[in-house]
Amino acid sequence: MEIKTRKKVLYLITKSNWGGAQRYVYDLATTLDTEQFEPVVALGGNGTLVTMLDNAGIRTIPLYAMQNSMHPARTLAATKELYRLLKTEKPDIFHVNSSLAGLVGTIAGRLARVPKIIFTAHGWAFNEDRSSAQKYIIKIAHWLTVLLSHRTIAVSNGLLKEMRWPGAWAKMKVINPGRTIGAMYERDEAREKIADFYAFLRPHLSDPWVVCLAELHPIKRHTILFSAFAEVVKTHPTARLICIGDGSLRDKLAAQIEKDNLSEHVFLLGSLTEAARFLKAFDLLTLASKSESYGYVLHEAGLARVPVVATNVGGIPNIVDHKESGLLVPPDDVAALALDIIHLLRHPDEATRYADTLKIKMQYRSVEHMTRTTEYLYVS
Repeated sequence: MEIKTRKKVLYLITKSNWGGAQRYVYDLATTLDTEQFEPVVALGGNGTLVTMLDNAGIRTIPLYAMQNSMHPARTLAATKELYRLLKTEKPDIFHVNSSLAGLVGTIAGRLARVPKIIFTAHGWAFNEDRSSAQKYIIKIAHWLTVLLSHRTIAVSNGLLKEMRWPGAWAKMKVINPGRTIGAMYERDEAREKIADFYAFLRPHLSDPWVVCLAELHPIKRHTILFSAFAEVVKTHPTARLICIGDGSLRDKLAAQIEKDNLSEHVFLLGSLTEAARFLKAFDLLTLASKSESYGYVLHEAGLARVPVVATNVGGIPNIVDHKESGLLVPPDDVAALALDIIHLLRHPDEATRYADTLKIKMQYRSVEHMTRTTEYLYVS
């Protein structure tokens, strides 16, 4: 009788905090067909992802040399650490995620002769605010990562289009991330629960609520959004912008709110556990990002049936079709962003029509579909 052997899939990710790439790894590792595959996750740090994987019964391996840095000494140490790990674990599939992990992982994987190396591009770092020289060097690193992988997954069509260098497209395949949200609170209950956490919102329970769910990072362009919202409140004086997420710009953004007299209109809540479950509290979700590899929050807004206004960058058009399932504006355009937010607040029927269309589209992008498609790539 033939004994069926499972293929070991070793996932690699730089950080163990909870972000889009971490959610992706968690979703894949916890929904793999365990009759065919054995998932293991190697990662840096001891954050939320480690706890969640442990709770799900997924074995994790801590990495000590892996840092979110391109310093040559650290990169060499990380490559050596991964090489030793790969020779010990002997995975059939090595699935690497994030920029630094991608480059170091594909090099180590080739040196260790791993049968199949998969790289998922969650975003290109050359899209961030950097000098032209830095962007060029980083693009070379990304290009080499794609070439060193056996196959590269791009999470959106936008990412595929941005990597046009020789040989890259032949290695790449677009697989949109899946997303499943547990039981969501309905509008009134969600607002009440948010106000229980943040009492300063209680006087505004009946006002129009616009949400931005994003890390407080320069690429998310909160400064542009706040300037646009200053225009919104001129025509909608009861509108409230609620920002969920934390980050390095918190103090700077708080100062802008104070300077522009927006303290009664713009609120920085910080992190909110399982924020997606509260999305029905909001009348509109907006994202002003300069670059966005996919846009999980827009996917979540679709599942929650919340209308969206977002920038026409990266992977966002892979989710939102302009004037069909939401409105798209150019990045860094304060006037356009303000006008479209005002438009949807003034025309709730149109906003609802867009939200209904987006929900239908996003329901097809399930975690189950993403995982089965990825499994096919593992064995093909």
